[in-house]
Amino acid sequence: MQTMTRNELTAFLTGIRGATFATLTTETEPKLLKTGNTLGSVRKVSRVNVCLGFQYEAAVNRQRIREDGIPDFEAKPRQWGERIPGTVLVSHNGKTYLETKVEKSLDHKYLGTNGTVLADELIAPFLPKKGATRQGTEKEIIVRDYSIDSIRHLACKGEEYVIVG
Repeated sequence: MQTMTRNELTAFLTGIRGATFATLTTETEPKLLKTGNTLGSVRKVSRVNVCLGFQYEAAVNRQRIREDGIPDFEAKPRQWGERIPGTVLVSHNGKTYLETKVEKSLDHKYLGTNGTVLADELIAPFLPKKGATRQGTEKEIIVRDYSIDSIRHLACKGEEYVIVG
């Protein structure tokens, strides 16, 4: 396993061309509802299989075909951020994000302010409800943008990297 700085990670991701599969470990701060929430600061550590360099509209239409639907989905422009041309990256308010299509969630855990693991059942009441999509599919195509700062580990193209700095 190798180490990689955030700048090296950004450079590595900038060089990705075409659909590429990867496994990420990320650490994020989930948005929690405030009403009745006494949990304080919570962090979520997730491990996910993702596809980089995918085409969202094509992915939704392929899923529609698999479900015997009509492949006439048209994607709307991004709601936030600006795609960095020719890359898998998005820029927003001076930060860089990695756009991914989630293939499979492998594992996750929530950590409280002192680093203790919090049960999913404890967090669930404070997670915002997900809205309906306009994809017209039974199986949702899940797109997630991860801040480069939140990526802790990357496995891609036969190599594994611990992200430092």
